[in-house]
Formats: sequence, structure tokens, C-alpha cells
Amino acid sequence: RRMPVTLGYWDIRGLAAPMRMICHYGGLEFDENLYSLQEAKGGPSRWFKDNKPDLLKQNPCITLPYIKDGEKVITLSNAVYFYLGRKAGMTGNSDKEKEQVEAILFMSFDLRNDAVALLYGPKDKYDAGAKTYLQPTTGGGKTAHTYLKLMNDCLKIYGTKYVGGDTLSIADCALFEMAEMHNAWAKAEGVDTYLDKPEFAELNKLVGTIKADPKLAPYFASEAYTKLPFNNTNAHFFKNEKASAESEEARAASVLCVAGTGSSQAGP
Repeated sequence: RRMPVTLGYWDIRGLAAPMRMICHYGGLEFDENLYSLQEAKGGPSRWFKDNKPDLLKQNPCITLPYIKDGEKVITLSNAVYFYLGRKAGMTGNSDKEKEQVEAILFMSFDLRNDAVALLYGPKDKYDAGAKTYLQPTTGGGKTAHTYLKLMNDCLKIYGTKYVGGDTLSIADCALFEMAEMHNAWAKAEGVDTYLDKPEFAELNKLVGTIKADPKLAPYFASEAYTKLPFNNTNAHFFKNEKASAESEEARAASVLCVAGTGSSQAGP
């Protein structure tokens, strides 16, 4: 019997959400090694203290997320997605499907990187820029609204059930998480949400199709989806509205732990 793949990440949805979706949809057995910013108040988490030093011996690039598959240690988000996707047959079949999958996956990651700069950046910059970032742009530059509209328009041109065709791809998983997180973030900031607007009809349709897929029913019923926050508690927005609210004490503890690490890996 083949050993399950181990997923390593923070105890949040974040970059691990697409990994979990890929494993569920592709029928890949997996277990998880989750790390918490709250597990050592005022000091580094188990990731920095124990696991990372050992994994560095196997992969000098090691960061979160990572996967262990037998003797292999794979790290860096898109490398992880492609590795799992190839095992599950979720990277596209034809050249056209692969091009569509890659375009949406990488654009989803661009969106995520811009979001992270605000979510984990200085509080004054967040307060000054979050609402602007979440709404349509009136000048140059891209906002979350811009990215999501671009991907919505790509879906319209593709005309397929999923990003790459009739079956779920790694890009669908990444886009789904970004769509849900940004929709919840916009709601929390009191600005227009996305998934209920006609201009995002294709994106909304895709999200609905994904949530109705029976292969993903175990994921959507799991605590990984319903309980874990979108982001770490040191982010300016992190709550999963499906879960109970995080306490301010937990948030304060996470900030203390991050301050003790001096590392950017406490991000999502």
C-alpha cells in the first residue's frame, strides 16, 4: 500500500487550500503537518525550531508549503501544485488546456502576492489602501477587482466547465481560494463583493460548479474548509466567516511569535 503524501503548512487555508482540493479531487491519500503561530507564545513555532532545520538537509529551498512523498521533499507553492497535479492528472491534457491552466494559475498567484503585500504589511498602509485595492481602479495599476475581472473574462472566452476543460485543474483550485478569500475580505471591509455581481458571472458560475462537484464534497465538509482561517492571525484580515471568530488574545500571541522569528514565512 502506497504511503500517503504529507502536506506541510500553517494551520490556515492559505496556500494549502488548493493542495487539499487537488488531493481530494485526484484521490491522493494525504496527511498534514500543520504549524501554529500560537504554539509557543513569545517564541518561534515548531516549524522554525524543529522541522525546518531537518528538511533543509533534504531540500535547501525548503519553505512553507512543502510536501513529502516518500523520499522526495517538494517545496514552493506552484512546484507543489504541479507535482500533485501531475500525479492526479490535473494540469491539462492538450496544449490548449495546459496554456489555460498555466495562465489562470499564475494570474491567481499574482493576485495573491499583491494581496499579501497589503495583508501582512504595515498597518497604516493597509488602512490607507485596502478599500482602494478591493474596488475597481480609477487610474493605473491593478486591483483585486482588475485581476478577478480579467480571469472572469478569460473563463468566458474559454467556454469550458473548468479552467482547462471538463475536469478540475490545479488552476481552478487556486482561483477558487482567491475568489472566496477576496469576497470575504471585501465584505469585511464594507465594500462591494464580487461573486454576486453580473460582471463576475463566469467566476461565480465556476465557484458554484466547484462547490457542487461530488469529488470535493469531503473537502467542503472538512474542518480544513469550514474552520481554518483564510490567513494567519498576524494578517490584517484573516477570518473565515464560516468559522467562529478568532480571539484578540490569539492574534496578539501570533504577532509576538512572528516578532521573535524575523522571518517572512509567517505569511499565508
